[in-house]
Amino acid sequence: MALPVVATTGVVVRDQANNAAASASASFGTIPQRSEILDANGRLLAYVYNVNGGAGASYNGIDRQPVTYSQISPVMRQAIVAIEDNRYWQEGALDLKGTVRALVNDLQHKAVQGGSSITQQYVKNMLILSAPNQQAAQAASQDTLSRKLHELRLAIAVAHQQSKEQILTGYLNDAFFGNLAYGIEVAAETYFNTSAAKLTLPQAALLAGMVENPSGYDPFTNAVMATQRRNTVLARMVQTGVLSSKAAAAAEKQPLGVQNATPDNGCTQAVAGTAAFFCNYVEQVILQDSSIAKTTQARAQLLATGGLKIYTTLDEEDQNAAATAVNYTLPEYSHVYNPNGNADTEVMVQPGTGEIKAMAENRQYGMNGTTINYAVNSNYGGSSGVQTGSSSKLFTLTTALEQNIPFGFSASVPDSTTVQGFSNCAGQPLTQGFPVQNDENSSSGSTSYTLYAATAQSINVFFAQLEQKVGLCNVVKTAANLGVTWADGTPLLKAPPKSASDPNPVPADDITSFTLGSVTVSPLSMADAYATMAARGRYCAPVAMTRITTETGASLTVPSASCHQAVSPQVADAVNYVLQGVLNFPGATGAGLGLNRVAAGKTGTANNSEYAAFGGYTPNLAAYVSVFHPTDPGQNLMVAPVNSCYQQQGGVLACNGEMFGADAPGHTWQLSFEHANLGSASANFVPVPGDSPLMSMGDGQSAPQQAGGKGKGKRGGNGNGNGNGNGNGTTANCIFFFCTGGGANGGPVQG
Repeated sequence: MALPVVATTGVVVRDQANNAAASASASFGTIPQRSEILDANGRLLAYVYNVNGGAGASYNGIDRQPVTYSQISPVMRQAIVAIEDNRYWQEGALDLKGTVRALVNDLQHKAVQGGSSITQQYVKNMLILSAPNQQAAQAASQDTLSRKLHELRLAIAVAHQQSKEQILTGYLNDAFFGNLAYGIEVAAETYFNTSAAKLTLPQAALLAGMVENPSGYDPFTNAVMATQRRNTVLARMVQTGVLSSKAAAAAEKQPLGVQNATPDNGCTQAVAGTAAFFCNYVEQVILQDSSIAKTTQARAQLLATGGLKIYTTLDEEDQNAAATAVNYTLPEYSHVYNPNGNADTEVMVQPGTGEIKAMAENRQYGMNGTTINYAVNSNYGGSSGVQTGSSSKLFTLTTALEQNIPFGFSASVPDSTTVQGFSNCAGQPLTQGFPVQNDENSSSGSTSYTLYAATAQSINVFFAQLEQKVGLCNVVKTAANLGVTWADGTPLLKAPPKSASDPNPVPADDITSFTLGSVTVSPLSMADAYATMAARGRYCAPVAMTRITTETGASLTVPSASCHQAVSPQVADAVNYVLQGVLNFPGATGAGLGLNRVAAGKTGTANNSEYAAFGGYTPNLAAYVSVFHPTDPGQNLMVAPVNSCYQQQGGVLACNGEMFGADAPGHTWQLSFEHANLGSASANFVPVPGDSPLMSMGDGQSAPQQAGGKGKGKRGGNGNGNGNGNGNGTTANCIFFFCTGGGANGGPVQG
C-alpha cells in the first residue's frame, strides 16, 4: 500500500509547488511569546508567560522568546540542519524528494533525520503553537493523510514566501526543547543560563539532538542518553562536512555542563528582587486597564502571550534605597530590632510626573512571604489600607491656606475638648461632635498656637477646630482632589463597601476625625498627595509604566498621569513652607529627621499606635512610609517597649514604648532619602513672598511656644529624646500627641 501513497503524494507536491499556493500567513494564528517587564533603565524585572489573576483573569502561555538569524550561534544552525535535514541548504524552495520521503516515514512511524523536512516541522510547530484551543492543537499533530497533505501545502507556500534563513530561524524559534522551553533562546537560558548567540559547539549539539525527543534526551533526568544523542549530532556534523573530526572528538570529551536555570514566570523574588511588589502592581494595572484590551481575560491573554515589552518607571537607585531602608529599620525576622514583626512599607513618587520610582516593604514576595502589597489599593493587590494619623493634616492645612488663613493665625486651644458644629457635604449636621485631646495626661488649661507652630508640633485640638472652621466637606474634597480614595478605590465622598470590621460604613465627609487620618487609604495615594505639593500643586496620578510595545513594535496605550493644577502654586508653596518646619522648627515632631538639603514632611500616628506614618519630600522626590502590624493592627498595638522597637542608623536599638511617626517611619524615610536619586542638591522650594496675604500676621514662627523639651512626650510628659534620637527627657507638655474618641460622628480618632 505504500507505493500508491508515494505516487499520489509526489503528484500533489509537484502540483502544489508548480502552482505556488496563496499566502500561508492566513493559515497561522499568533504564536505565543512571553512578555517582559523592565525597569526605567531596561533592566529585566520579570518574564510573564502565565497569568494567574483568578477567575476571568488567568491565561497560560508558553516560555518563548524569538530571536533573529544573527542572534543564533552558527554552530547551533549547523547542528540542527545536520541532524534534522542535511539536504536543507542544497535544495530549492522545497526538497521534493526529501518531502515525499519524510511523508512516507511519518506515516510508517519511522524516524530518519527527524522524520520531516525542517520546513514541514516549522509549519507543524506553527500550527500547534498558534492553535486557538487544545482541540485544534491536537488536530495539528494527528498522524493522518489529510493533515499531512495540508501541512505540505502550507510548507510549499512558506518555502516560496520566506528565505532559507527565515525558515530556519522560525523553526529554531518554535521548536520544543523540553522543560517548558520553546525556541532556542529559552532553551539556551534553561539548560546553560546563556543566550542563543553564545551557545558553544557541545551545547548546540546537545540542544539540536533534543528536538527529536525532548523528554527522552532530557539532560536533567537522563544524562547518559543525552550525552549519546549529543555525540550522534557531532558525528552527523562531521559526516555532512561542517565539522572536523578533531573538533568533534574534543567536543565529545566535554561534560554536558547543564544548569537548571529555567526562567521563572512572573514577578518572583529571584528575578525582580525587592522590586517584586512593584512588578506585581504593574501586572495588576495592566489587567485592569480597559484601554489595553476590552476584557480582563483578553488582557491576561495578551500579557501571557503577546510578547509585550513593558517599560516601567521604577528607578533602580531609588528602589535599592527604599528596600534597604525598610529592611534595615525594621528587619522582618529580627527578634532584637523588630520583635513584634511590624511591617514597614515605603513608596516613592516623582513630583510633576506621577511616576512611581520605588515600592518596597520589609517582606519577601511570594509563597514564602506575602503577595500582599501594603503600598497600594486593595483592588491592585493591596491590603485593606492604612490609617494615616496626623499626616492627613496636610489636607486641612491646604484647605486653610486656600481660604487665606495666614501662617500667623493664632488660636488658644485646650488640651482636650469636644469640637461641635460639623456638617457633611450634603449640609447635614453631624450632631455627635468630635472628642479630641492632645495628650491624655496633660494638665488643664489652654495654649496659643499659630497655624505654622500647630502644624510643626502636630496639635490635634488646633486641627480639629481648624477642620470645623474651614469645613469638613472642603477638607475631604481637598484630599479627593489630590487623588486620595478609600483603600479599595471608592471615592472618599462615597461610603466604602461593608466589611466585618465596619458593617455600617459612611462617606469620609461624615467622619469628623478625618483631619487626624481615621480613614483607611493606601500609602501610594498619600505619597502622590505629598508629591503634588512638591510639584507646586500640579497633581499627576501615579503611573507605573511609560510605554508598552508589542512583538511587532507597535505601541499600546498606557495609563495617563492626567497632570493638572489641583492646587494653586501659591498655596502649594505655602504648604511647603509650613511643612519644612516639621523637620526644623524647635519642638517639631520631625525635628532631627532633616536631610543635607531642603526637605519637608509630616508625621502621623493613629489609634494607640496601631499605625505610624511619615510623608516626606524634596523638590524632586516624594515618599510615604507606613508602619503597622500586618496581621491585626488593632490587636497587635505598637506599644510597650518590645512592640515599638526599631533600628536607627548606626545599629542603635530604639524601643520607646510607643511607635510614633517620627520613629521607624521617619527614620525609614530619612535613610532612604540619604541614598535615593534626589537630583541637584541646590534644588529648592519656591519661597512665599513677603507681601503674600498669608504673611499678613507674620511668618507664624514668632508666636510664643509651649514650655518644655522637644521630645516625643506622652503619658504625663515622660519624653524619650531631644527630637532626633534616644535618651530620656521630662517635658511639661507633649508635642507628638495621641488622642481618643471622634471617628464617624465622634468615633475613634487618630493622633
